[in-house]
Amino acid sequence: MDRRAFFSAGMGAAAMTACTARGIVAAEQAAPPVATGLRTRIAVAPQWFKGSHVEQIEQIAAAGFSAFETLGCGGWEDKEAVRQRCEELGVACGAVGGGMGTIKDWGPNDPANHPRFVEAVKTGIAQAKAIGSKLVLSLSGPARPDVSKEEQMEALAQAGRLVAPLLQEAGIVMVWETLNVLVNHPGYFLVYSADGSDLVKRTDHPNVKFLYDIYHQQISEGNLINNIKKYIGDIGHFHFADNPGRHEPGTGEINYKNVFKAIYETGYRGIVACEFGKTKPTEEVLAILAECDRW
Repeated sequence: MDRRAFFSAGMGAAAMTACTARGIVAAEQAAPPVATGLRTRIAVAPQWFKGSHVEQIEQIAAAGFSAFETLGCGGWEDKEAVRQRCEELGVACGAVGGGMGTIKDWGPNDPANHPRFVEAVKTGIAQAKAIGSKLVLSLSGPARPDVSKEEQMEALAQAGRLVAPLLQEAGIVMVWETLNVLVNHPGYFLVYSADGSDLVKRTDHPNVKFLYDIYHQQISEGNLINNIKKYIGDIGHFHFADNPGRHEPGTGEINYKNVFKAIYETGYRGIVACEFGKTKPTEEVLAILAECDRW
């Protein structure tokens, strides 16, 4: 064997050894496939898993889930690699958030903030495209006590109309998030599902919807299944957690088997994303999530 062949063979063997080692580590970290055949496209949190972002995606797929979500993923430095691996594994990326309005500081419910909002949405769209997401999440901002609700709703609708052509061109849907003000976010403007639906209708564009967070709406208004069925045409995305506590299903009062069944029966086939702090090991939480889909 000549010198070049010797080093080529040695490097090949070293690469194979390294790949094998990485494969073993990934296999050791991967959760068991507890979620085969799910009807609900549950997005789990990548931070529940060890390793790089790409390795986290691999473990999510190995566990049988076909989506992930963490709102800050648009800022990941390795988002191009994540998008490529997601495409290979059939894993969808949930919503991208950050900077498109806030909860307490500023929001597009004030027309003075519309230029800032448009620029933030442009950034969000670019980040979503880079990581392979089809959703960006926006926030209304805090309620303005000196301005009528009608004026604030119309300001949000105007903001939606400003960014709608950008969203349509990118093939991305923007969802306005409704939040509860009784427990978590006092002072926030957009609270009720009826208002989210009204905002979507005022904007009148297929790329602008609202986000129905099951946890928040249980606190704000209850009547979950009836409202989901009533407003499904205006809902572009779901978040969920149990209440009280904002933890995994089974820690509170919400019957997630019935809720997931109701969502499925509406014909919705989009992502339903975890938005909670878990109280049990990841493997147990994944099994609980899979059980919620077995009705």
